[in-house]
Amino acid sequence: MGLSSALSVGRTALEAYQATLQVAGQNIANVGTPGYTRSSARLTAIPGQTFSFGQLGNGVRINAIRRNINEALQARLRTAVSDVAAASVERDALNQIEGVLDPLGDRNLGSLITDFFGSLNDLQNSPDNTATRGIVVNTAQSLIQRIRDTRGQLISFRDQINEEITTSVNRADQVASEIADLNQRIVVAEAGANGQASALRDQRDLLLSELADAFEIQTREQPNGAVNVYIGNESLIQFGESFGLKAVNEVDSDGLAAIVVRLKINNGPVSTGAGRIAGLIKSRDVHNTEQVNRLDQLSAGLIYEINRVHSGGQGLAAFSSITGTNPVDDTTVALNDPLTGLAFPPQTGSFFIDVRDNASGEVIRTQINVNLDGIGTDTTLDSLAADITANVGNVTATVLSNGRLEISASPGFSFTFADDTSGALASLGINTFFTGEDALTIGVNDLVVDNTDYVAASTTPFVGDGSNATALVELQDKAVATLGGVSLNEHYATTMADLAVASSSASSANDAASVIFDSLSVQRESVSGVNLDEEAVSLITSQRAYEGAARYMNVVNEMLQTLMTLIR
Repeated sequence: MGLSSALSVGRTALEAYQATLQVAGQNIANVGTPGYTRSSARLTAIPGQTFSFGQLGNGVRINAIRRNINEALQARLRTAVSDVAAASVERDALNQIEGVLDPLGDRNLGSLITDFFGSLNDLQNSPDNTATRGIVVNTAQSLIQRIRDTRGQLISFRDQINEEITTSVNRADQVASEIADLNQRIVVAEAGANGQASALRDQRDLLLSELADAFEIQTREQPNGAVNVYIGNESLIQFGESFGLKAVNEVDSDGLAAIVVRLKINNGPVSTGAGRIAGLIKSRDVHNTEQVNRLDQLSAGLIYEINRVHSGGQGLAAFSSITGTNPVDDTTVALNDPLTGLAFPPQTGSFFIDVRDNASGEVIRTQINVNLDGIGTDTTLDSLAADITANVGNVTATVLSNGRLEISASPGFSFTFADDTSGALASLGINTFFTGEDALTIGVNDLVVDNTDYVAASTTPFVGDGSNATALVELQDKAVATLGGVSLNEHYATTMADLAVASSSASSANDAASVIFDSLSVQRESVSGVNLDEEAVSLITSQRAYEGAARYMNVVNEMLQTLMTLIR
């Protein structure tokens, strides 16, 4: 015990409170730094000598400088970041899809369907009016253009999503490499030290948050300070090594391009869980694909149901020759066999061919049976052509080299069709109004575009007969098997209603995720954020303590001076 020990006490106090001042200054300097975690100096008394009357201490020292952070809260916050990112992307994607479909617009798909059937309604009242027939073709072309444009925009949006996935995966791969590098630097910086490499850990936390924005991740901190990162059940980062991420361009079951996330190390697929990339993938594979599929379904239903009725009717002009628009891949198998490649297979039934002698006006009707019940010999394209040629006088049916059926009348004769209960004419593209099989391929048959007299508004040759146009009009609200037992109008209305519900749900999910994120952010700020009032109190405390230590040393110094004077 002596004045030298007293000086040591003062010296340690000056050093300790100088350090606490510096810590407070660092906190204040970084009050606006994103991701900064508030630091605190932990002071501890230095044990001293023990005397008969007790122990005298040797001053104070900085035991450690700690980051004020709750790791469990950080993990929850990263999960919230993933949820918000996924919900936000999904909400924005659905909003964009709604913008493409424009259900409330003046020229949306629903209004154009209504216009088309409105023109057919006018046709049933004026089946012989050339102008009315032209309007039917024009409204159909406007409808088709809208369908094609809508599908094209949806596919373009899909391509945009693929590009965003690629960009996000490449950035996530870079972030993972940076986290692995920081792991190594943190381990080296903290080796043998009693504190943490706060600045490096803050940088790593920011990068982990950015990675969580892309994927739902789990982290496991190791005793040496490194953090292992997992995506689903796959390890992405182990100590100082990142196994890497890559975006691979593949083709999905619909034949469309789809970017898939894989690990570089083994090409294994990555389960995204939540996060921005998961939101993009769901927007592409669920919402966007569903709208493309439903548009294709609506188009297919429109094509086949209109063609089925149209092909069994007749226009103002009869045919001298007609060629089907739909080829058959294998002309020797049953017409309902998938090997034919027909988009709309026919069924057991029949149709009539009415052959007219142009000179006398005599009409002879012949029934053509189509047998597709799987019992005995089913109808093939080859057998159908042979049956027509053998049984219909003055008419020849030929299977062309491209798999299409051609029907031709002898000179001086013409023919029309009636009552097709098999759907074979519509399947083969004979006397049809539309061509194609979906939203990508839909079109108006060149036959009626070039000559509107072939628009089949009638079922008889009588002037003013609009009965077939009436049957076409009824399709707008008639439940059809092609669309799963709903009408064209119901299919469209259901599609728009489901889209609105999905969009509303996505918006609600985003709001809910944002509330959770905001709440956790506030909690994190209360633990790790810099409070200037608190730092001001800490500054004053450290300042007063430093001043007290300096005054204490001054007193000890004066006592030493007095002692030295006495010794002299």
